[in-house]
Amino acid sequence: MFCSRCGTSVQDGSKFCPTCGLDLTAQTPLGRTVTAPQEVTELDMVQQALADEYEIRQELGRGGMAIVFKAREKLLDREVAVKVLPFSLAFDAEFVERFQREARTSAKLEHPSIIPIYRVGKSGRVIYFVMKFLRGSSLSDLIEKKGPLPPAEIRKILVQTASALGYAHRNDIVHRDIKPDNIMFDEMGHAVVTDFGIAKAASGTKLTGTGMSIGTPHYMSPEQAKAQPLDGRSDLYSLGVVAYQCLTGHVPFDGEDAFSIGYKHIMEEVPTPANLPTAEHRKLFGIIRKMMAKAASERFQNADDLVAVLEGRSVPEAEAATMIAPAATEAATVAMPSLRDAPRVPTPAAPRPSTPTTPIPRASVEGRPAPPPKKRSGLLAASIVLLVLGGGGAGGYFYASTNLCPASPNNPVCAMLPGFTPPVAAPVIDTSRRVAAVNPAASADSTAAADSTRVAARDTQPAAPLPPTGILVVTGMPSGARIAVDGGDPSTQARYELPPGSHRVAVRATGFEDYSRSITIGRGDSIAHVVQMQRVARAEPPRGQCDDPVASTYNLGNVCFDRGPRLQGSPALDVRAVSGDLPATITMYVRVRADGTVERILPGTTRQEVTQRPALSQVLQLAQQYLQQGSFQPATKSDQNVAAWGQVLLRLQR
Repeated sequence: MFCSRCGTSVQDGSKFCPTCGLDLTAQTPLGRTVTAPQEVTELDMVQQALADEYEIRQELGRGGMAIVFKAREKLLDREVAVKVLPFSLAFDAEFVERFQREARTSAKLEHPSIIPIYRVGKSGRVIYFVMKFLRGSSLSDLIEKKGPLPPAEIRKILVQTASALGYAHRNDIVHRDIKPDNIMFDEMGHAVVTDFGIAKAASGTKLTGTGMSIGTPHYMSPEQAKAQPLDGRSDLYSLGVVAYQCLTGHVPFDGEDAFSIGYKHIMEEVPTPANLPTAEHRKLFGIIRKMMAKAASERFQNADDLVAVLEGRSVPEAEAATMIAPAATEAATVAMPSLRDAPRVPTPAAPRPSTPTTPIPRASVEGRPAPPPKKRSGLLAASIVLLVLGGGGAGGYFYASTNLCPASPNNPVCAMLPGFTPPVAAPVIDTSRRVAAVNPAASADSTAAADSTRVAARDTQPAAPLPPTGILVVTGMPSGARIAVDGGDPSTQARYELPPGSHRVAVRATGFEDYSRSITIGRGDSIAHVVQMQRVARAEPPRGQCDDPVASTYNLGNVCFDRGPRLQGSPALDVRAVSGDLPATITMYVRVRADGTVERILPGTTRQEVTQRPALSQVLQLAQQYLQQGSFQPATKSDQNVAAWGQVLLRLQR
């Protein structure tokens, strides 16, 4: 049970609260116990403390730093989420002051991907803040339900979350507890970051002690695990752990306790996932690996740089830093020169052929494959060295010069003998790619061809080792076309460095039929693929599809625009001058020209709503003036600015 005064958990049968000393039994004047008090739950305490303003309905969840309740704000008649801190922390005056200060700072953040905080308060022992109620699930629920997520979906979540973190970092606020539980989704599927400032509030000396850290161990940065000063790059490391979990379905480091997990974050390198099936998976892991660099100076230095790489707006050097090599199983095997047979003295470099040559097979003798080179004993070589350098130098020299070196001129011992000149090694021919095996039962014609091959092999210079990847250049696309390779995000990039194998190339362009082909790339290949797309005659959009923003067919199939206009200013409207019953938000429709100026504004509020709430008419006038003076980013269609209607949700602030 819990103490009715301070909320401390008390063992059954206790007569006094160990924290505040409250008498838990009702005493008569004669000292005789009459009745035992009823157990008071945390929900009861919160309902009683906030009953004047909020109707607490149910508990949504709890963690180490807070309990979250779903509630209804009575004055504005809206659903909200009330986050209550553990009652034991209410006795720490330093923490209470610190939390309220950090919460007020966080409440000033206005960003589409940061949850709005409506109020911060304290009632008795209940320390709470009220925020927007999100009807979607958390990222942890999504990972638990779906497992590993597609790279395109991970990039979208990372861009939205990193944008929010970048905005907070520019306002000198570090989250300190980025994890899937603190990334929620609204009803539109947009990622929203929650719990800004709580971890920092908990980092006071009374709560943490000297050298202790605050956060979730699985998502801590190395400097956070070492309780060192933090900046925004620590949040990017934690976001990298979240991205790793989205990509693989599990966290990169785990252990029996917080100490072992923190040790791995500090000392161990990021484990490479066993399954990275596509080039997009590998490229995304390269970005994650850079986010999770042990040294903060080796990570992305700010969230804007990370967003630029995720959206493909970075320079090629920045993208190259995030690339990883393809899996070893996907690369063809290349015959490498034997170190044992290589000469020990410098030889003139052979001229590089001007054009690629086809590797020639090494001929066999009488239909039998050439025997493999015999293994040399390292013990024998070491013994000869000791004989030459030690007391038996003369005998060792005689043995090496008369027996060993004539039979094995490439032995490393021979290079140390005075006056010995090693022979020039025969060229090593690459037989790894596209060469048919020699048939032991060849005919007379095949034997003659093999003799010719032996002559050509002697005159052919050694082929340079092939690179592990191939180059694909896509050409012939119409203007505005976007290319996607192996199901990755569409882009205007035309050159791709791909691992060996078959790759799917898909091209889309307005006014043309979709194009898709499979192209096989080999090691060292450089292929230019010409795209031939067929034009299609698209029917004109139905009347009203681009003119009526309220119609159900508006922008159906993205015939009007690919990305709608967006308000660049704050979505909050100051209505303190208006008195009366008002909703929490209002919807406005704005038609924005291609140059970003406002052409027309329509309210999303019906006449019936205005009749029921007369004060809304004043709010709509204020909204009209606010949007007319606002700055908008125009809509785009095929990467061109176009005029279009957009929906703006304004939050009313008093």
